[in-house]
Amino acid sequence: MSDFREAVESISEDQCSEHPGFAAAIACTRCGTFTCAFCASSGAGLCWRCLQAAPELATCWARLAASLVDGAALLLPSLLLGVLRCLALPGEAAMKAPAVYVPAFLALLVQASLIRGTGASFGKRLLGIRVVRRDGLPAEAWRIALLRNALPMALCGYCVWFGLVDALFILGEERRCLHDWVAGTRVVKAPRAQRSVAAHLATD
Repeated sequence: MSDFREAVESISEDQCSEHPGFAAAIACTRCGTFTCAFCASSGAGLCWRCLQAAPELATCWARLAASLVDGAALLLPSLLLGVLRCLALPGEAAMKAPAVYVPAFLALLVQASLIRGTGASFGKRLLGIRVVRRDGLPAEAWRIALLRNALPMALCGYCVWFGLVDALFILGEERRCLHDWVAGTRVVKAPRAQRSVAAHLATD
């Protein structure tokens, strides 16, 4: 209890690094510098400098396009293989053989590798966006795979309307879907050096 009181007193005695004369209200969650209530009004727990340096939020259209690309990369190879199998073996069910799902499994492995390295799936890399934690730090692979992908898909299996509700949350000021709130993540524009040619053409 005494340690907590000392920490609170040390903050209240310090002044904001950006606005001298204003008492510090919190410590920035990114750099640790003391900041006043005016700087902390964003709700992200960042000081003014870190807030200005924070990456720009991804647009709704970029996120939608990235989701469509990821969905196509996951489904189309298996569908194509199923159609070819149906043409070769007319009497067999097109999607019955386990081999048909091998391309989808390989696509998942590639996506997992990309997410682990950059926080962006193939579609997000193509559109020049990526997933970060709410404080701007890189998002862990488990956070993206489980909380942003697996959990929403499982909930959609029980309730079809969940997908619509999840997507409508992006219309808020912070452009965060419901699964972003659950996972504590944001989708932002990637640094220019990490963007693909397609992303540069789309944003420049």
